[in-house]
Amino acid sequence: MSRLSLRVLGPGVLTVDGAVVRTHSARTLALLVYLMLEPDRPHARARLADLLWQGVPQASSRQSLRQALYSLRSLASGQIGQCLQVGPEWVQFNSLAPDVNVDIDVLRFLASVHSTNEEQWHEAAALYGAPLLEGRQLESCPNYEAWLSPARERLHALAMHNLGRLVAGHLARSEWQAAIASAHAMRELDPTSEAASQYLLRIYAATNQAQAADVEWTRLSQLLMQEFGIGPSTETSELYRALRSSGIAHQPPQPPALTIGRRPDAAAQTDTESIVRAGQAAERVHAFSQAADLYDRALKLMAQSQTTRPQRRADVLLLYEAALERLGRRADQELIIAEALSIAQELGDLALVATVLLRRAGACTYLGRHAEACATAEMALQIYRDIGDPPGEAEALRELGFVHWHSENHGAALQCARDALALHRRIGDLAGEATALHNLAEIHRELGSPRQAAQWFEQALQLHWATRNPAGEILSLFGWAHALRQVGDLHGSTQKYETALKLSALSGERAMHSRTLHALALQHAAQGELDSALAHMCRAIEVDRAIGYAHALGHDLVELSCIHRLRGEMAQARVALQEALVWFGFTEDAEAVASTRSTLVELDVNLGTLPMPSELRRNVRSHLPLTEGKVYCVFESPAVNRLPD
Repeated sequence: MSRLSLRVLGPGVLTVDGAVVRTHSARTLALLVYLMLEPDRPHARARLADLLWQGVPQASSRQSLRQALYSLRSLASGQIGQCLQVGPEWVQFNSLAPDVNVDIDVLRFLASVHSTNEEQWHEAAALYGAPLLEGRQLESCPNYEAWLSPARERLHALAMHNLGRLVAGHLARSEWQAAIASAHAMRELDPTSEAASQYLLRIYAATNQAQAADVEWTRLSQLLMQEFGIGPSTETSELYRALRSSGIAHQPPQPPALTIGRRPDAAAQTDTESIVRAGQAAERVHAFSQAADLYDRALKLMAQSQTTRPQRRADVLLLYEAALERLGRRADQELIIAEALSIAQELGDLALVATVLLRRAGACTYLGRHAEACATAEMALQIYRDIGDPPGEAEALRELGFVHWHSENHGAALQCARDALALHRRIGDLAGEATALHNLAEIHRELGSPRQAAQWFEQALQLHWATRNPAGEILSLFGWAHALRQVGDLHGSTQKYETALKLSALSGERAMHSRTLHALALQHAAQGELDSALAHMCRAIEVDRAIGYAHALGHDLVELSCIHRLRGEMAQARVALQEALVWFGFTEDAEAVASTRSTLVELDVNLGTLPMPSELRRNVRSHLPLTEGKVYCVFESPAVNRLPD
């Protein structure tokens, strides 16, 4: 059978048995790429015709679509046609079956990049060398271009994230040359990537290459100045200063002078919006450090522009703040919140003021400043009441309840949860009602009423299902499993965890997939089922690596070390702790670093007879942000510090 090969990471080349063939038209290839990247669901013919033949009379556009589909179904003896389902009013591309002799680079890239196998990550890195359909532009197809641009950004973000996790993995294993090669590949894809430069600076510091660190700092500084008229981000600058102060780097080169004139506002605004979109694409693939750098860059460009609207700057500040929260950078987060609040107050936008106040309350909560957090949330609550915004009022009640719950003021937390539930029911907000029920359940569970909590979790689960909210379903199953374990129903608890695990796999909620695997590992270990515990923890670590969940990875490696010690595998236990130290270093978790180092020393001193640190494993109050608001959840941490949300 003829072998069809399609390379669309680049200009787009189609070959059959090595010979280049042409499709019916450029739009035919564009149609195939769209269907491939939006697979396994039907697309209306009218929508496809409007996507690629916009402005053409309906009869002509429908005829052009029919010709394009006929051409695709005829290629290479109909091999593409085996993947296409065509109905009178719809078209669907099905995922490639194993027996179909078709090789499509972008589909192989996506399969490899979403794998938990590191060998496939290397394959993904080799596959991605250029943007999707690079250089191809279709005239008079604005709808297609509107789809193509974010598709390119998503693939680019995935490629950068993939290279970043390869660098981090090599660093954790002290594979310096491989780490440098992957960091250089990141830099080739995006020469202004500060994430790539940060990796290189860390590598040069670890290998005492002072001159190389200075060269990289100078290169990045000059390039950012030439391209955008800005300097490196605060995080990159602080990292370089820390390396210099520790004697790794030489005296710093002077930052290059601004030698270019300010670009026209229109050009700057175009740059800004494309950078913001790139940041959002990075967030979607869990590359929060990269996203934070991009938002920081966009804000610097906005500061240069004379036409940036204050409202738009506030919007980007809040995007930046959310990324900083996921990274646990609380000091930077507070600075951004202060600026956003200043803009909101100058605009006189009370709803925006209340939104920013809730962000401040959340940051203060995690910093342990509960009185300030409570006062701030109450201010936001009053604003929402004054302007007559019931959904905002409910969100403020959830935030206020979270502050009280986090500070173990359970009575006040319970009242806030009840008030939020009543408000959601009054305005007919089923998604919000589900969230409020879930939060109410978590509070009851901590109050020592796990049976009541289980009832609330069950009700929340039903509403999450009714509103088609798989993330909410997983969270409530997770909490319900905790409640069942609390009353000693280990069988029921395991069933709920397993259901949450299946749903998280189906829905792609990989962070919760990792946390559920972690919980199951602990449950099996507690029952003496050490083989199952080891398998589940190793799978959790694989998922952590796949999504770049660095904060959880360090903690999960400490748990892995505990399981190895229970199995009498002291060498493996030590290796896991040593790798955990690397990840805690990445996340700048000084408390966890100190705890892990102490455990390593005691492990060596006691020659493997160190008792299990069960007293250090504790419930940690956290949250996950869903569209309908803050959802309370509890994770278990084996180290002194908490797992971030």
